[in-house]
Amino acid sequence: MAKDFAKSKCFIKTDNGYEEITYEELLRREEADPSYKRRRFLPLHGMLMEVTLEQYKDFYKERRRQKYLYERSRENRDISIDMFTTEQFNGADILVSDGMDIEEQVTYKLLLDKLHSCLSLLTDEEQELIYALFFGEKTEREWSAKTGIPQKTINNRKRKILLKLKTLLEN
Repeated sequence: MAKDFAKSKCFIKTDNGYEEITYEELLRREEADPSYKRRRFLPLHGMLMEVTLEQYKDFYKERRRQKYLYERSRENRDISIDMFTTEQFNGADILVSDGMDIEEQVTYKLLLDKLHSCLSLLTDEEQELIYALFFGEKTEREWSAKTGIPQKTINNRKRKILLKLKTLLEN
């Protein structure tokens, strides 16, 4: 055991749980009773705690794995996303995808531009209806109440305008 635990508490397993002793006491017990030399201890918050052989092996296996990954990371010059995190910027935002790749974004933008040009080909009355229903988020019933035009007529006009827009977009 290391000297850095010379002033630490140690916890040894007993029949009733754990017993707290000093590191010096542990050394005295090891000299007096050879079975103490076979016991396994893990460092825990600056103290030593007796554990089973399986727990001991698992702990050091994981520790070796972490060391291996760290060394490999240094050899490969891996960087951590945390390096980009500052008070003003969250490094994880770099990885966040808005769900659309570049091709989809370009296609979407082109369709949007074409839609706006097709909307400009509509009459003022048709444009007003489409803007109210789709961009102004009004319902047919609300638009009917505002304009005094029956809701069924608004629905029919909307369908005709959408068909007209569809043919304009396809050409």
